[in-house]
Amino acid sequence: MRRRADGRPPSDDCSRHSGGSEGPAVSGPQKLYLCPVRQLGLCLTIAIFLLSRPCWAQQRARLELPYQHGTVVIEADQIRGETDQRVIAEGEVVVSFEDAALRSERLIYLQDRQVVVSDGPLELTQGIQWLRGSSGEFNLAEGTGVIRDADGYTDEELFVKAKVLYKTGPDTFEAEDGLLTACDEAFPKWSFRINKATIRVDSRTTLRHTVLKIKKIPVFYFPYILIPAGQKERSSGFLIPSTGNSNNKGRRVTQALYLVLGRSADLEVRADYFSDRGLAQGFTFRARPNNQSFLYLDAYGINDRLDQGGASLNGTGETRFGDGYRLVADFNLASNFTFRRVFSDSFFAATRPTEDSRLFLTNNFGSSSFNFRLARAETVFPGRNAVIRNGPAFNFKISGNRLGGTPFYYDLETTAEGVSRVDSRIETPGLSQRLDLHPQLYFSLPLFQGLRLSPRLAVRETFYSDSLRIDEDGNAAVGSDSFNRRYFDLRLDLKGWGLSRVYERQEGSWKHLIEPQVRYRWTHGIEDFDQIIRYDEEDAIANTNEVEYSLVNRIFVKRRSRQGSFTHEWLSLRVGQKYFIDPDFDGAWQLGRFNQFFPLNTLTGFPYGGLRRRFSPLTSVARFNPSRGTSFDMRGDFDLEFNRFRNFSLTGFYYKPRFSVATTYFLTQRLEPGTFENNQLQSQIRYGNLQRGLSASTVFSYDAREKRFLNSRSRVNYFWDCCGVSVEFQRLNVGLRREREIRFSFFLKGIGAFGTIRRPDRIF
Repeated sequence: MRRRADGRPPSDDCSRHSGGSEGPAVSGPQKLYLCPVRQLGLCLTIAIFLLSRPCWAQQRARLELPYQHGTVVIEADQIRGETDQRVIAEGEVVVSFEDAALRSERLIYLQDRQVVVSDGPLELTQGIQWLRGSSGEFNLAEGTGVIRDADGYTDEELFVKAKVLYKTGPDTFEAEDGLLTACDEAFPKWSFRINKATIRVDSRTTLRHTVLKIKKIPVFYFPYILIPAGQKERSSGFLIPSTGNSNNKGRRVTQALYLVLGRSADLEVRADYFSDRGLAQGFTFRARPNNQSFLYLDAYGINDRLDQGGASLNGTGETRFGDGYRLVADFNLASNFTFRRVFSDSFFAATRPTEDSRLFLTNNFGSSSFNFRLARAETVFPGRNAVIRNGPAFNFKISGNRLGGTPFYYDLETTAEGVSRVDSRIETPGLSQRLDLHPQLYFSLPLFQGLRLSPRLAVRETFYSDSLRIDEDGNAAVGSDSFNRRYFDLRLDLKGWGLSRVYERQEGSWKHLIEPQVRYRWTHGIEDFDQIIRYDEEDAIANTNEVEYSLVNRIFVKRRSRQGSFTHEWLSLRVGQKYFIDPDFDGAWQLGRFNQFFPLNTLTGFPYGGLRRRFSPLTSVARFNPSRGTSFDMRGDFDLEFNRFRNFSLTGFYYKPRFSVATTYFLTQRLEPGTFENNQLQSQIRYGNLQRGLSASTVFSYDAREKRFLNSRSRVNYFWDCCGVSVEFQRLNVGLRREREIRFSFFLKGIGAFGTIRRPDRIF
């Protein structure tokens, strides 16, 4: 039964007497008893009250009496005193005390004991509590009582029904022989059978030897269970066990223990038993000691029967100090890649090739910043993985500062750090030095018709304590000879000029804008390119002499709506290309190998350095936004050397409140060294919403070249007002892992979930 805003059920119409003049007439003459002297005041009050009633028979009777914690207010159609300590109220009786109200057709108040007795149906409201029963009694002084054949809400969501409900304190109850549910039905969709339960309002409900029932069917037995109540505050205890099935790992049973570590931290310790693999353990620790700090740690490991086990530790954390300093940690560590592929719960975690870990301290002040960093990156390769360490690293940067009163601006970046690299070809010392100084000077020169020329001049010098030696057979070895890289960089940007025209239409106006852009770049001074150890992208820079040019078409649409007119970019199309005046990059480009360095890693996200070329592929980017909630992004590179498209990608989404589609498709061709064939589609489709009724979603990655699903996760949900059910099917086919798994979860309103379904993957 649902409650009204005042806490009473819809059938309760006691309010019809408030302030009205149509109440029932007072019954015949009242019978009074002689009173002892010590009760003379009470007797006189009742006598005057009763003798005066015929004068205002149209009003309800009201009596106020003192008790231990304040005043008891009794309102009824009739009130009479049978003895000096016994008051009987009849007809729509309401007894108010503190923040509680007791309603019945007939109530007896025993003043000496401060007890209210009802031998007929009653209702009790107190705060968020609303209870009713066939009879009961309450001790106002002690805040205790009993309700027989009770049902109602001790919580905003949970409904309790009991043969006997004892009120053991102001906010505590003991229930016997009944059920607990959140469903508003005669036969609830789910319920917990009550043999004996302890209910603490705004805290928790404790059930012993209980059975979870779906309708009338028992499905699970719990010897002991804690259910959050009231404000749903955290409490320690065992979580509901869950189960699932996998053709790769067998039956999975999960049990977790949740521990509250004060107001600002908690810990979840869990164990997964796989019938085909063995026992896995893990924990999740969360802490937020203050508004400026948080920490999240997740660890997991298994001694696998099939020798694919291992351990992982992931975490993020942040804390802010005074004077603008911020310390951040973000790390992902796994003992081996096989373990991560086999036991990761998400497709992304199972397939990402790199484990990144970093810790940095930063402070931004004005246009300057200071950074301290420790970093480690391990990338999976055939044979030996590549492990690169950066740190300790100290970095200082100044950006966008004006040089006195001149029109010139300058940037400055300097870094001092220790670095190392280990892979299948080389192994550097545990700590090599790299010192870098990079000042830049730039300004903007207006020409005509809005056209602007922006020159940028930079000098960069980098010191390496170690370098590479290449023998006659092309083998590389790390030497202790120091090495200085020094180069000059000139960049000229010409842009700002464009052609535009506005077209007026009855439904709204639109604007077409054409913008040409030209950039010239000359980098000179880098010698002995092959002696530089590649720690990161800052080391893969070669001399260049190039021109980049592009043409951008943009269409803006102005439309009217009920909220007024608005303008958005309906379509943009950019076509660009590079011309390399020096196609050999001063000797850095080598035939027959994968050339990937700056500037060959610009213009497009796909490599094209396998061929000696003067013209880069012609790259195009189109963005189409036909309406709010709909967007498409198309990219492609057309190679003039092969006269065909090298790659193509399409990304888009369509969103409506009950239906959405997000997809990305990409195609690559194997045309030269460093390229490979690929043809994949990733999509996410969603229907309905998780609040009520039927909903479904699916996320998948499909390899069209090999004609197989790499990953798919489909989920169907149905939610009622008090519960919901979800069924999920997942399939993985990546390397060592070919797995199909079915998961199930049953969601109970006000309690939680029973099952193993995880949060769905995202492709954006």
